[in-house]
Amino acid sequence: MHMKTLSVPALASVMAVMPPAFANDERLVTGQAEQPASGQEVSQAQSRGLVDDSTLRFEHRTFAYYVNNRNNNNAETNFAESGDSRNTSQNYINDWAQAAMFSFSSGYTQGVIGFGIDAFANGAARLNSGAGTGGSPLLPTDGSHCSAITGTCQGQAGYGLAGGAVKARISRTELKAGDLTPQSPVFATWDGYLMPAHANGLMISSNEVHDLALQGGHFTSGNAENSSNRDGDLGTAYGTTRVDSADFAGADYAFSDAFSAGLHVARFEDVWHQYFLGLQHTLSLGEETSLHTRLDYYQTRDTGAAVAGNMDNDAFSLALALTHGAHTLTLAHQQIDGDTPFDYLGISGQGGNGRRGGAYNGQGSIWLTNASEWADFNAPGEKSWRLQYDLDASGFGIPGLTFTTRYVRGTGGDGRHADLEGAYGAYTDMQDGREWERDIQAAYVVQAGPAKDLSISLVQAVYRGNRDASINSGADVDEVLIVTSYPLDIL
Repeated sequence: MHMKTLSVPALASVMAVMPPAFANDERLVTGQAEQPASGQEVSQAQSRGLVDDSTLRFEHRTFAYYVNNRNNNNAETNFAESGDSRNTSQNYINDWAQAAMFSFSSGYTQGVIGFGIDAFANGAARLNSGAGTGGSPLLPTDGSHCSAITGTCQGQAGYGLAGGAVKARISRTELKAGDLTPQSPVFATWDGYLMPAHANGLMISSNEVHDLALQGGHFTSGNAENSSNRDGDLGTAYGTTRVDSADFAGADYAFSDAFSAGLHVARFEDVWHQYFLGLQHTLSLGEETSLHTRLDYYQTRDTGAAVAGNMDNDAFSLALALTHGAHTLTLAHQQIDGDTPFDYLGISGQGGNGRRGGAYNGQGSIWLTNASEWADFNAPGEKSWRLQYDLDASGFGIPGLTFTTRYVRGTGGDGRHADLEGAYGAYTDMQDGREWERDIQAAYVVQAGPAKDLSISLVQAVYRGNRDASINSGADVDEVLIVTSYPLDIL
């Protein structure tokens, strides 16, 4: 049984009409993965000192999570009798929780080489979660309050995590070590529910050349969004294969204000080599009209001991977004070529039904355009189409109000030729996976006054798939999410 998780970065960036280059713009709720650094960052020569350049930020977030599992023992249609693999005894998941997060970033000491620190302290508390209705990725589960019928446990009353990183800078090149949040198409953490995930290791970024952003890193562990263990394993989100160490490198270049490109590569020890090429272009068609084109391509090949089995996967997506004034209409196509699904980074969670069944939570490292709220439409051989409409109500005199609706349909999922002895052996039962998803979101960000930047987002998502598709995307669901966020800059 698989469960899709949600991408919830900072609400300040919710539903940008035209996302920055290589941001994963297809997640609803609170926005997108951060754009890899580009352009000229502040140079070490401009440092004002460790204290004077410091920032301290606070965010309070609440998250109400409701999922109605459509195909289960208690549903009107009893799939258990028909042998459907989507069967579960839990009718629904209903969790509600809040988090308080402090993040501190110091400046750099002055001199040719500057030194500094970053730190965070995050804590979450349960507002509602019962045995028999728990199991969301919001909270670690409390093993002392479990349902004998469904096997699910109540979310913990609270949990938290504190950590940080040391950093050094010379000119426009920065090195960090510790708890980090890398953002690359081939290796990225994400801010998925109440609190952000982190990866533990080293990362370097450089902006020495104008409009060229370089980054790279080496990581060995991390913490998922619902975990207080920073030594959690790295692994693959779908293959649930542990990764001892992961390395990545990437370059993003803005050829002009209208055209940018990125090339990234990752090596997961004894699992895969993965390559990414991304292109984005915006064509002006008039004062209020433009056409944005986005192409993303991944190539994944097994490497070393190939502990996840044989992999030979190519995945690409192409999106065309026509914007006129407040309106944007997007048409996108995505295709997976290979005998395994397109897979990406995950981090081991702590209880609950995390990313793909709870083994490894992930979502930041998929920048294919049709990856949606519940399904990634990334099954072997799958082809999918997306039609999406976005409205920015500022064009009607209501700044901060946005609306999005989309429909995605995927067909042709076929994993019959997957390596039966590998991590994706279950896909050999997939012959004709077919699925669709419809997502609707309304969001509002307060623009001024004491509540400036307070945001609220309401999401309703519906997913349906046939028996073969459930091997990859899980059971049919109806989902409702309500998210609020209030960020405050203290320093």
